[in-house]
This record gives sequence, structure tokens and C-alpha cells, in this order.
Amino acid sequence: MKLPEPPEFVEFLAPYPVATQELARGLRARLVEILPDCIETVWDATNAVGVAYGFTERNADHFVHLPAYTKYVNIGFSHGAMLTDPEARLKGTGARIRHIKLTQIEDLDDPYLQGLIRQACESAVRPDGPIQPHTLIRVMEGPKRRPRS
Repeated sequence: MKLPEPPEFVEFLAPYPVATQELARGLRARLVEILPDCIETVWDATNAVGVAYGFTERNADHFVHLPAYTKYVNIGFSHGAMLTDPEARLKGTGARIRHIKLTQIEDLDDPYLQGLIRQACESAVRPDGPIQPHTLIRVMEGPKRRPRS
């Protein structure tokens, strides 16, 4: 898929350390290369800045997301508890969401991780007909918890 980097994503990441900004931006670019045509949502949430991907514009239909934290970025799977994960790499104890901590862009080249991405993509809600890739920007109201300079 081809999607230009949204300037809002760069803006939302500005409070983070430069290394985290570069990691988040690089992981986003690599994930966009891997994914089929879908819809990107850039969000400025209370606890993190991130991007999420789905085949509809509904947040509930996102299948994978990349939230940035102060020193790392996670790849999260909205229905990760249902994915086949024989190596038990997925972390989390909730009913649905699981994640893996990423520390370098090359982490997305791992065949095992790409298999998890493929599983999540294949089980995601899809509309009938083709999908026009585009980006949505969503900002949560209220104060934000961001890294301190």
C-alpha cells in the first residue's frame, strides 16, 4: 500500500525523544509497505500517539496498531488473543488485545511477526468492494501524557 506520511503524525510525535520519533515513523512506513490497501487512522490519545489500520473507518474494525511510548513502540493486535502464536510472543492479559514491543524497524521483517500481521489482516472485518487507502486523524479530548523534555 502507498500512503504519504501524515504531517499530523510527525506533529503529534514531537514531544517524544528523537530516537522514538524515528522508530515510530520508520515502523509506520514499513508497516504501510507490508499491508494491503486499507485505512490508516492517526490518533493522538491520552497515553500515546499511534497509527491503526483497518478496512473500514470504524475504530472497532482496526486489526493492527502502532502506539508510541517514551522509549519504544508496540505493535498491537486488536484481536491478538485469537491469533495462533505457538512461540507465545504476544503479551497482554486482556480479553482481546495483545502486543509485542518493537525496538528497531527491522523487527517488522521477522517472518513470525509478518505471519501474525497476515493472520490479523485475514480475520479483519472487510466491506464489500475495493478499499481506497486514506488517512483519518483522530484526537482524543482532554490532557495528554507525553514524555518530559
